[in-house]
Order: sequence, then C-alpha cells, then structure tokens
Amino acid sequence: MTSRWTFSARRITSIGMGLFLISCAIDAPAVSEAEYSRKIVGTWEGAVGDVNETMTLNGDDTYVCQVQPMGFIANTLSQSVASTVRGTWKITGVVITLKITDAGKENLENTTASSTIVAFKENILVLKSDRGETLSFQRVGAL
Repeated sequence: MTSRWTFSARRITSIGMGLFLISCAIDAPAVSEAEYSRKIVGTWEGAVGDVNETMTLNGDDTYVCQVQPMGFIANTLSQSVASTVRGTWKITGVVITLKITDAGKENLENTTASSTIVAFKENILVLKSDRGETLSFQRVGAL
C-alpha cells in the first residue's frame, strides 16, 4: 500500500511541477521589441506542419536550423532525412528575416524568409510566416 501511495504522490508532484512551470512561462512578461535581437539568441524547438524544427540563433546574427520530418514511420524506422539550413538573421521591428546561405543538397541559397513576431516571452516565441502560418517555438537552450 505504501508503494502505491509513493508512486501516486510522485506522479502528482511531477504533474504539479510541470503545470507550475507551464504557468510560469505563460505568465512571464513579454519581451520588449527593443530587446528582441538580444533576447532571441538561443536554441528554439517547434513543430512546423509535419516537421520538427530546431533553430539556433547565434549572437553573431548567424543561425543553424535542423529540420526533421516526423511521424510514426519517420521516427520509428528512421526513413526520414534530416536537413540542415544555415544563414544569417536580422530583426527589424517585429519582423525576423532569415537569409539562407547553405541548404545542403537543396538549391535554396540566397533565399530569404520573413516572419512576424506575434508573441515573445523569455521561453516562448510565436511567429506568423509570410504565408500566414502560425508557428510556436519553445526555448530549449540559451547561448
């Protein structure tokens, strides 16, 4: 009986801590527009359609983006192919522009993509792409 209680108490404590951390992230103050370029530096993860994306924005205005298709078959059997995109980034007002300088086998060099920063808190970044898609990222590392 004691082991069941211990397991349940641990589970409830873990769930409670998770909810607490989520609520702290949600209640965190928004980053001011003047601080976007400084505070955005770090590693961010999110799902874009059916693709997992890890984006590292460096303090020298360069970035590396790792794109990995997701899904049961892709994740279980490793049939998907990851790609890495590199380039430079710049924030003007509430718009972040990514210029691709290296896309591996893809012919995307010298292409740019822009997104509007819809919400930015210390560990949450919400972008609206120039195609109208809303993309949410969570900070997974600071640089």
